[in-house]
Amino acid sequence: MLARSLGLRFVITVALVAASNPTVSACSRATWLGRDGSVITGRSMDWPYDFNTHFYVIPRGTKNIGIRGGLEWESRYGAVVAAGSMTPGGPIDGVFDGLNETGLGANLLYLAEADFGTEPQPPKPKISMGAWVTYVLSRYATVAEVVADFEKDPLFIVPTTFGPGGAGHPTIHLSVTDATGDSAIIEYIAGKPVIHHDRAYQVMTNSPVFEEQLTLNRYWQRMDGAKMLPGSHQSEDRFVRASYYLKRLGDAEGDPRRQVAGVMSVMRNVSVPWGAPDPQHPNIAPTYWRTVLDHGRRVYYFESALSPYVVGVELEKVDFAPGSGIRSVALEGEKAFQLAGDISGELKPAEPIGYLAP
Repeated sequence: MLARSLGLRFVITVALVAASNPTVSACSRATWLGRDGSVITGRSMDWPYDFNTHFYVIPRGTKNIGIRGGLEWESRYGAVVAAGSMTPGGPIDGVFDGLNETGLGANLLYLAEADFGTEPQPPKPKISMGAWVTYVLSRYATVAEVVADFEKDPLFIVPTTFGPGGAGHPTIHLSVTDATGDSAIIEYIAGKPVIHHDRAYQVMTNSPVFEEQLTLNRYWQRMDGAKMLPGSHQSEDRFVRASYYLKRLGDAEGDPRRQVAGVMSVMRNVSVPWGAPDPQHPNIAPTYWRTVLDHGRRVYYFESALSPYVVGVELEKVDFAPGSGIRSVALEGEKAFQLAGDISGELKPAEPIGYLAP
């Protein structure tokens, strides 16, 4: 009886925390580790509006401008990133996730508790929060390299409101995964980076902070998931479901098609269906798209909720040589929704991304 009472109290507490946080936004990330060495990461992008999302190729040697008057750097590694317009109808100014030629991947998700602190005095360099993914993928080959650098708190990520009326909160956190399966979660709390670095950190959603998500998930791991799993769209529930179903995939599958399909199935399970708006939860939004990163084979998949087709880019077919130029291809819109399969041949020359700025 005592255990049952404590369990009920725990569930009620979780429900109250979720209900008191109306700014929860739904995105999820999960990484599958195969016995054959495969590493595959999926993510969902859930938002109130589309982003005019494009794949961008950023080759080695690219001169990147992190923000006007801020850090400028040259790409060490070529990358393909998913970028879009943070404000409907505006320019493409933010990168949400991506994969580089070494197999390092990065996923940017919402975190209500994020706090990048106040802007420091020079000479500390600064970049737009919309450039964070590009910075990581263009500079590092492994998760260990990312962690070693960000533990030093090397730069200031400029938080900027966005969206209609500037109502979007500049609160995000980042996951990074490499071709060995190493993972890290980077969160900024009270102006300082808090880094969780371990191969076991395969799932990330949104609020609360990652350490509390792990605590909540440990509670549910004591349950029989085949009989009872939390089913809401809240971040905590999606974390538990993704963790459970990721383990149910096992690690023995050796067919790349089935591996990717398995990860995509987990992301569909934690996606938010399209439907009527919910005035009580205005920031629980439908899933607009999902991506899957095959870190070892260097393939980047994209699935729009508005298209019947999955598309992708095989990075081995992409020219990342210095001077090859920035290229892009639209992933949303009527023309884009006619594309299927490998779309490497659809990439066309493009202007550099002008990242979100105050």
